Amino acid sequence: MSIGHLDWQEVLSQAQKLSRLGALTVPDSASKIEDLHISGPEEILQVSKANAITAGAILMSSGGTTGKPKLTYTPYHQATARLLREWRPLGPDSVVLNLFNPGRLWGAHYFIQTLAEKSQSVSAPTGPFIPSELTAWLEVLQDVGVNTLAGAPTGLADFAQGLKNSGGNLPIHTIIWMAEPWTKAKYDTVQSVFPNAGFWCDYGSVETNSIAINTPKCDLEKYHLLEGQLIEPSEHGALLTRIGNDWTVPLIRYRLGDLIQQTTCRCGRPRALLVEGRADDDVSLCSALLSVGQILDIATREHDVEEAQLVLTQNGETRKSASELTLIFTGSADPEVIRNRVLTRIHNLASVAQQYPGAFIVKQVERLRRVKRTNKVPPIVHISDSNK
Repeated sequence: MSIGHLDWQEVLSQAQKLSRLGALTVPDSASKIEDLHISGPEEILQVSKANAITAGAILMSSGGTTGKPKLTYTPYHQATARLLREWRPLGPDSVVLNLFNPGRLWGAHYFIQTLAEKSQSVSAPTGPFIPSELTAWLEVLQDVGVNTLAGAPTGLADFAQGLKNSGGNLPIHTIIWMAEPWTKAKYDTVQSVFPNAGFWCDYGSVETNSIAINTPKCDLEKYHLLEGQLIEPSEHGALLTRIGNDWTVPLIRYRLGDLIQQTTCRCGRPRALLVEGRADDDVSLCSALLSVGQILDIATREHDVEEAQLVLTQNGETRKSASELTLIFTGSADPEVIRNRVLTRIHNLASVAQQYPGAFIVKQVERLRRVKRTNKVPPIVHISDSNK
C-alpha cells in the first residue's frame, strides 16, 4: 500500500517536465503511476545539474559509506521552506552546535547551517568533538549559550560522553539527529546526559534531501512523509515521487535504497512510515548469500553487546563477495557466545563455518570502525586481503 497521495495528472505533468530536462521519457500509454519508468541517481544528477545552471547549487555527494558515491547539485535553499511548514526544531532563541563534519561534499553540515539561517537561529559550526576535547571547549560553549545539538548519533554520543567525563553541563533542550540509526547504547548515553532534550529527525538523503520527519511526540524510529510526496514500498527499495515547487530536486519514482513500510505513530499524525533497513544489504561468503542486517540484529540483541559491525574481506570478485567475514562488537560479551548464537540462527552461515572455520570470526573491540568523511559507523566495512 502506498504512503501518501498525489493527483495523477500532476504526477504526469511533472514527469513530462522532467523528461524535457533530460530525465526518462514518458510512455504515451501511461495512465497510472506504475506505467512510468523508475529513475535513479543518473536522472537526479541530470535534472539537478540542469536546474543549477540558472539557480546555482552546492555540489554534494552521497554514498561512499556502503556504496558508490552519487553526486547531486543541491539548491542553496535546501527545501527549507517546505520543511519548516511541518517541522520546526529551531527558533530565534536557538543556539545550535553543528557537530556534523564539514567538507568532502557531505551535505549534513550545510543542511544544518541553512536550517539555522532560515529559522533565525545562531549556529556554531564546530564539527565533531572527541570526548577528550570537551573540557577545553566547555566554557566557550556555555558562554555562547548553546542549547541545541545537531549531529549523527555517533557524534552526539561522543559529545555527551565527553561532557559527562568533564563534569560540566549544558542546558540542551533540542537534539537534531540524522544520517544513521541509533543504537541503544548511544541513545542511552545521550539521553542520560541531556534528559530534558527533545529529539528531532529529518529523514532523507543527499540526493533527495528531506523526505520525512520525526518530532519529540513521535516514536523514535518512525517518521511522517512530507506533503507533496508519494512512497511506493518495494522489496527492491521504496520508490519516491514528489510534485510541486521548492524541492531540492523533483522526483518521479526514484528508487531509494531503503525498505519502507506504512505504519502508525503514537503522535497520531498521518503518512507514518517505518524504515526497516537497506534493500541491498546482502553479501556473499563462500557462495552463501547472507543479510548484513540479520547478522547485526542477532548480535546486538545479545546481552552486553553495545554495537556491532561487519568487516568484509573482499576476495577480488565483487565488492560484496567475501573470503572472510568478521563480526566485531563493543561491550563485554563473550565472542564465542555471540558466534554460536549467530550460527544457530543462520543455517547457511553455519554450513560455511563448518566447512571453512576461519571464514566467520567474531571479535570484541574497544571501538568500531568509522567513515572518516562522515564520522559515521557503517554497518559493514569492506577491506582487501592486503589491508587486513
